[in-house]
Amino acid sequence: MERPSFIVMTAVGPDKKGLVNAIAREIHQAGANLEDSRMAILGGEFALLLLIAGPRPALEQLCAATPDLERRLGLSIVSKWTDRFAPAAPFLPYELKVSGFDRPGIVHQVSELLARLDINVASLESRIAFAPLSGTPMFMLEASLQVPGRSTLRQLKQELSQTCDEVDLDFSLEAHG
Repeated sequence: MERPSFIVMTAVGPDKKGLVNAIAREIHQAGANLEDSRMAILGGEFALLLLIAGPRPALEQLCAATPDLERRLGLSIVSKWTDRFAPAAPFLPYELKVSGFDRPGIVHQVSELLARLDINVASLESRIAFAPLSGTPMFMLEASLQVPGRSTLRQLKQELSQTCDEVDLDFSLEAHG
């Protein structure tokens, strides 16, 4: 049996009904499999990020169909060949949540701390939610982290606590199993 090949596909364009179905159908009809996905409406635009697996000819067919798919759906689509993820070193999987009053620079502060500690961010999602009674904009961040070891984990907890206290943010850090 042939080992599967992989592509990462990104797409962005005006949001409209049926986009997810049209893309999923195209992948299925090519004989490929949608293994991992992130999709969201950001502003008035629909954005997606997909990991697609399958026999190389199926993925080549899917890539060849991209110009027609772009034209039909009104999306800008980019596909890139990739490999299945294999971490370079063992890590501890953790989930980080940060929240507080919205202001510029929160993602930068958190990501700078993670980069300084050599922690890989496997995924990150941030958004603005409005407090129920006051309507105050509240910042929410959720990230899946790959922490290199126990000593880094201790340092991460200390520095997150200090940073969040200084700038009035709440955080939680939990093992992800």
